[in-house]
Amino acid sequence: MTGGDGRGAHRKRWSAETDRVLREVGWYPGRTVSTAGWEAALREHGGFEIHEAARRFLTEFGGLASVERGPGRTMARMGFTLDPTVAEWDDEIFDVLSAEAGVDLYPIGETDRRNLYLGMAPNGAVHVGMDSVVWLAGSGHEALEKLVEGIR
Repeated sequence: MTGGDGRGAHRKRWSAETDRVLREVGWYPGRTVSTAGWEAALREHGGFEIHEAARRFLTEFGGLASVERGPGRTMARMGFTLDPTVAEWDDEIFDVLSAEAGVDLYPIGETDRRNLYLGMAPNGAVHVGMDSVVWLAGSGHEALEKLVEGIR
């Protein structure tokens, strides 16, 4: 059921719990931030070239960080930081993760207390990894849901 507060459309993107957590860390409908500084730093220090899917995701969610941890639905909930510069000096790691995933991954942040990077493919799929890579979700919205809810 859609409430009169205009959030109904966003609840279709993710659960009420995900909506709550994202709003607590500063997200709101229509949020936009500049990605220019992140793009410049990553281009200069790692040779990263952003693709449109990562730019769109970071424009809406970049800079958000959640420290929520604990039991989840099918795995532990892990906090996350949506700041691509966490990988600023780790272009070699992203080269390996991209090769293993078979797609060009652009850093969008980290999870599990900086033990895992979050990388986005040009089609919007999100992968997670450090020593090896695993597909996390088909979109940034689904990835946020999985991270917040603790879904494998």
